[in-house]
Amino acid sequence: MKEAYVRARICFIHIDYEPSAAMKVASDDVDLGKFTPKSTKAKSSGGSFSNLFRDSSGADYLFLLGGFVFSACNGALLPFNSLIFEGITNVLMQGEAQWQNGTFDYDTFSGGIKHYCLNYFLLGVFMFAASYLSNACLYTMCERRLHCIRKHYLRSVLRQDAKWFDQNTIGGLTQKMSSGVEKIKDGIGDKVGVLISGTATFISGVLLGFYMCWQLTLVMLVTVPLQLGSMYLSAKHLNKATKNEMSAYSVAGGMANEVIAGIRTVIAFNAQPFEIDRYAKQLAEARKMGIRKCVVLAICSSIPLILMFVLMAGAFWYGAYLTSVGVASSGTTFGVFWAVILGTRRLGEAAPHMGAITGARLAIRDIFKVIDHEPEINCTRSTGRQPEKIEGKLSFENIEFSYPTRPDAKILKGISFEVNAGETVALVGHSGCGKSTCIGLLMRFYNQSAGIIKLDGIPIQDYNIQWLRSTIGIVQQEPIIFLATVAENIRMGDESITDEDIEEACKMANAHEFISKLSDTYETVIGAGAVQLSGGQKQRVAIARAIVRKPQILLLDEATSALDTESERMVQAALDKASRGRTTLCIAHRLSTIRNASKILVFDNGLIAERGDHDQLIRENGIYANMIRAQEIEKSKEDTSIEDEIDMISRPALTTDEDELRKSRNQLRDSRRLSESMLSVTSQQACWEIESSRDELLEEGSMEASMLDIFRFAKPEKTKIIVALFFTIIRGVTWPAFSVVYGKLFKVFAEGGDDLTTNALLTALWFLLLAATSGVSTFISGSLLGKSGETIASRLRLDVFKNIMQQDAAYFDDPKHNVGNLTSRLATDSQNVQAAIDHRLAEVLNGIVSLLSGIAVAFFFGWSMAPIGLLTALLLVVAQSAVAQYLKIRGPKDMESAIEASRIITESISNWKTVQALTKQDYMFSAFVAASKKPRSRAFTKGLWQSLSFALAGSFFLWNFAIAYMFGLWLISNQWTTPFSVFQVIEALNMASMSVMMAASYFPEYVRARISAGIMFTMIRQKAGIDNRGINGEKPLIRGNIFMRGIYFAYPNRKRHLILDNFNMSANFGQTVALVGPSGCGKSTTIQLIERYYDALCGSVKIDDHDIRDISVKHLRDNIALVGQEPTLFNLTIRENITYGLENVTQEALEKAATLANIHTFIMDLPDGYDTSVGAGGGRLSGGQKQRIAIARAIVRDPKILLLDEATSALDTESEKIVQEALDKARLGRTCVVIAHRLSTIQNADKIIVCRNGKAIEEGTHQTLLARRGLYYRLVEKQST
Repeated sequence: MKEAYVRARICFIHIDYEPSAAMKVASDDVDLGKFTPKSTKAKSSGGSFSNLFRDSSGADYLFLLGGFVFSACNGALLPFNSLIFEGITNVLMQGEAQWQNGTFDYDTFSGGIKHYCLNYFLLGVFMFAASYLSNACLYTMCERRLHCIRKHYLRSVLRQDAKWFDQNTIGGLTQKMSSGVEKIKDGIGDKVGVLISGTATFISGVLLGFYMCWQLTLVMLVTVPLQLGSMYLSAKHLNKATKNEMSAYSVAGGMANEVIAGIRTVIAFNAQPFEIDRYAKQLAEARKMGIRKCVVLAICSSIPLILMFVLMAGAFWYGAYLTSVGVASSGTTFGVFWAVILGTRRLGEAAPHMGAITGARLAIRDIFKVIDHEPEINCTRSTGRQPEKIEGKLSFENIEFSYPTRPDAKILKGISFEVNAGETVALVGHSGCGKSTCIGLLMRFYNQSAGIIKLDGIPIQDYNIQWLRSTIGIVQQEPIIFLATVAENIRMGDESITDEDIEEACKMANAHEFISKLSDTYETVIGAGAVQLSGGQKQRVAIARAIVRKPQILLLDEATSALDTESERMVQAALDKASRGRTTLCIAHRLSTIRNASKILVFDNGLIAERGDHDQLIRENGIYANMIRAQEIEKSKEDTSIEDEIDMISRPALTTDEDELRKSRNQLRDSRRLSESMLSVTSQQACWEIESSRDELLEEGSMEASMLDIFRFAKPEKTKIIVALFFTIIRGVTWPAFSVVYGKLFKVFAEGGDDLTTNALLTALWFLLLAATSGVSTFISGSLLGKSGETIASRLRLDVFKNIMQQDAAYFDDPKHNVGNLTSRLATDSQNVQAAIDHRLAEVLNGIVSLLSGIAVAFFFGWSMAPIGLLTALLLVVAQSAVAQYLKIRGPKDMESAIEASRIITESISNWKTVQALTKQDYMFSAFVAASKKPRSRAFTKGLWQSLSFALAGSFFLWNFAIAYMFGLWLISNQWTTPFSVFQVIEALNMASMSVMMAASYFPEYVRARISAGIMFTMIRQKAGIDNRGINGEKPLIRGNIFMRGIYFAYPNRKRHLILDNFNMSANFGQTVALVGPSGCGKSTTIQLIERYYDALCGSVKIDDHDIRDISVKHLRDNIALVGQEPTLFNLTIRENITYGLENVTQEALEKAATLANIHTFIMDLPDGYDTSVGAGGGRLSGGQKQRIAIARAIVRDPKILLLDEATSALDTESEKIVQEALDKARLGRTCVVIAHRLSTIQNADKIIVCRNGKAIEEGTHQTLLARRGLYYRLVEKQST
């Protein structure tokens, strides 16, 4: 649609209205404007824009008024160009007529040209000022209001209760802060200005048209509904098609993300062909939607062109008729046409921006719904009791509770207990029995459904929440460490403490020693993105943070369950110190940690089934005694080593678990999105992002692909592309041809005479020919190139995905090949490459052809006049480039300035529970406000420069006209050219310059296309060290004997760190061999070598008598099945997950495997049985259920070798018992290699191999190893105590 506007006279006077940054504020009172939250019970105003200006300052309204007024002035001034054009055309036509008949009056001609050139210049000045001021006012107002929204949104989120957070995802909340605020900015900033300006242009254009010639204006207005209607329908259908395409590609992208995230499972079960086929089907559906969108886009582009030329034919013929009867002058026809068509087009182009305003209204509703939400438990209220001293006695009386998201499932069913001051009470029981719920109720994250919780005999609802939480110290299973120094993290507990207090607390928490070894001791920055601490170290910092609060009540929620035995011992010692003299409520899965508690409460199904001390409960021989027996060798991770604690600081990559890495990546992504939002860079992709892409290109070891490389890849679509390019060239010649016809029309009007109407009619027929030519060529070139682009992008995606599926584990260990990067390559880079082929290629080629043809026409009609037009156009390009280069240099610094503020937002919202428990809502809010000052200031400055650029682009064409016509006057005075040649050359260059400017907007996309193509072509060519396709290699009958001799191995990304150092082991068919030892000793590595994820550096791995490297990888894995600690299930049915990677599995075999895995009964109780979807990542199933399906997946393959890698360590005792029974059945009749942290699960193994430092140092049965009293004996002894 935009092209039609650009190509004719309009395109010369088009102003680019896409500023994206806020303007600078003269004053520094950016914190003005406080919101008065509305009660949620009151009638809400929904997404009313009045909310946006709630309690605004006078300055905000002043900026808003200024933006409206100057936008209206800018729009209203634009059609005056047509009035000037009418005058200068009359002068040129009269001069041409006189020149032809030899009566040329230079003085009169010169006076007229100078008069209108001065008008052009002054109009340019006024429009420059109006454009600059309108953008400055609107964006200054916008940035001021958005800053207030961000502040109050963050403050509101941090005061919400847990019930509200259960109903709102963390990702959704940060997205509202970024994309939601961006939508508001989009709708209340430049889009409002465009609407006002477009409306003003339409009104002004029509009024000027009536002023010049009401008859012609009236006729042209009849066509306005047709033009606006076509634009509306085009936009509507295009939006629908685009939405369908994005939805289809989103599904394909989600599937690819899931598969790559679980790539080790895909490899282990030889499921690559299945996943490639599944991805291909998803892409085929998405491609169909994409092609449909391309056809719609081609139609949308061609219809306005046809209407434009048809309207030209009719208007100019009718104008000639009015001129012939003396109603209008020759110049009036041109002036009226451009005035009305310009107004119509500007209004039509402004109309789609209503969508942005509607989107802003919806975003305002969503964001203010958060700001105005009054939580049931408002932790920021100042009301409530705040006694100076408490004893710390707790009592729970008949407490009932259900989580708001599951109101039908009662968690607590009327429990009652007391905790005396200074007493330690432990809560134990299976997962989901209500232990942690008690702590949540005591912290007042939730309110109980019934009953009363009292502190010192007073209901906790009577206390001030902030005060209550400040008297409680809480240490959780997964402590949250903020990105700050060690001292700052500990001061989060109490800001008033001294350095000596911090050191004392750390000594109590057994943390002082390791902190002293850090590079900057207590000033070392820790947390995500800085120095990584091990689990035990983080836990001790959290304990120190709790201790400095000097709490009267200490809550320990499984504070050691995620630690290895050595770390647990140190942390438990710290907890024992911290508990002295304090009321302590302790939750523990590891029952050995709570044997000394004053009282132990055993929870079961929401009730307290048993209570008493350890000895009493053992004597009762009930639930607690059974739990103790089930944990004879207590739950513990095998990084229980007799060695000193490993210094995890030096190896951060080895200490951060996958969940933490994933969380850090998500926070980093959210922070980056927020940074972009704060700096207003989302509506225009900054040049520095291209530089970032180039860095990624170098990291991948690639080179930029040439356009020839891209076209070579597009060889299957060669015929379509050639046909499309032919029609694109025809389309490109259309506009220079238009300028020639336009010049011919000028001559017709200049000559006048009795046959004016007839000549005008003949010329109008040329316009009709141009309508047909441009419409057909635009549709054919756009649809064919669009279809080719979609097909190429789809094929590129599939080829890259196929190669990813064939890579070995070393490929995925490389940080640059993480899940996010690979899925981004598939989604983003393929689209970037597509831009080099689809309709954008048509636009670029069209621009180039138009430029060359236009210059040729200009030099043909007036070689002496043409250079000045090119020179003035070059001046604009230089000015624009200078501003763009400056903004490019600023880009990285702008982003860097916003990182801290965006990090604070994501960290605060992600860790809201910790922030509230530490009562640090105001602290985080103040930190955000302080961190926002610099990026806001830089955004204002950036906005000023962008405003200058847009204002210059919108007014320069008027100065260009003035310069060109004055130069033409000088040439005419020397009789070097004619008035007609001046007009013809200016119009030809006008068309050429606008065409190339249109094409220039796509040039950055071509740079990105070449970079992305270079990366993707390199990925397609990349060969795997281990060919996972298994095409080559022997396929012997495998019995299941495993021999490993003299194995040396180091992971490819840590080549200097040997994991296996002369390792030896063997497992005969039918044996169960267990591997035990500290973390990092090589147990899991051994399994990965048997699966042949990697090859050993030295030594031999043999299956039966065959070297594993000689066996076909596919054949090998067909005979091996793996069950890991955290099984990966895919968003498929239970049937498809169990038979994953297999074909033609019978229902009988499926049910037999499920029965052996203790899961068949559960599946049959489901409404859809085996056809039930497990959800993304198996999210609809519990941990135990997922584990049993994974066991069934292994059994159904009837493998000769079964590998069990800590298959029960992540489960609670009850789930572990069921899963362990399934595993015991699964081991029968096959070789089984087991890794277990819980040594009780492998006591019956045929052979136990004890690993340490990459070597097998002990080997034997459970009894023989105990008798040796070596490392295994010490591990068992340490775990049992």
